[in-house]
Amino acid sequence: MKYRFLILIFITIFTSKSFSQNFELVGKMRPGEVLIGFADSLKSVFLDNDSLEFNKGVFLFGFDRDDKGIHKLKLNFLNGKDIVKILKLKNRKYKIQRINKIKKKYVSPPKTALNRIAKERRKLRKARKEIGKDKTPYFLSGFIKPVKSNRITSVFGSQRILNGIPKNPHNGLDIAAPLGTPVYAAASGIVRFTGKNFYYNGNFILLDHGQGLNSIYLHLSKILVKTGNRVQKGQKIGEIGTTGRSTGPHLHWGVQWFSKRIDPESLLHLNISKLRAHIKTIYSNH
Repeated sequence: MKYRFLILIFITIFTSKSFSQNFELVGKMRPGEVLIGFADSLKSVFLDNDSLEFNKGVFLFGFDRDDKGIHKLKLNFLNGKDIVKILKLKNRKYKIQRINKIKKKYVSPPKTALNRIAKERRKLRKARKEIGKDKTPYFLSGFIKPVKSNRITSVFGSQRILNGIPKNPHNGLDIAAPLGTPVYAAASGIVRFTGKNFYYNGNFILLDHGQGLNSIYLHLSKILVKTGNRVQKGQKIGEIGTTGRSTGPHLHWGVQWFSKRIDPESLLHLNISKLRAHIKTIYSNH
């Protein structure tokens, strides 16, 4: 009886260890970042009380710039087992960016533009409703910086104070480059919207990278894709401009997971090649 008990313990430990090896999660536990996961034979995934979409075991979720505290990730498997992972977000500080002697039109829009701005917001809001419907993990292509320039003029999350007036945090990465500089798709995806001559955004492109992850490219001089187009990572989609509310030629690159604001720069550091290799190994063994 004693030996049977020991054998049972050994089998339980071995099974649990082997099973857990089929779960992989990459990314940092901090505000403004996404995590990408993979689990074999997945039945369902929950972040806190919200169900997450997944495709062939691949799923993604993110935390907003201002999110904090402890969160719970729960994975349920087809064999009845589950994994629970507690996620504790690290604190994050953001820079304060003061810009003085800026033209009044860049601080607050004139009343005559308010109706136009409202209509443009409705158009973009309607386009964003399509985000999240596609479960395909186009983001497994990995990410590149959309402009070949190292002139970062504004970082994600910084609090902007224009002419002494506090404004909303900057929800993207601003990359300065000469007019006409190529802009590339940061990752593979679907073009969900192309806007022209918007008051704030100017000419811009909204890309859907699957499972709620999306990126936006503002102030373009040229748009080289159309709504519904499938694009590949590194494909030229436009050119640098200074359209919309812009004080000089640059690209504003923004990223969201649904409505949660994500630091675009963080995507460049995700170890997606490791995740792809893990997925390939699992499926090649089946």
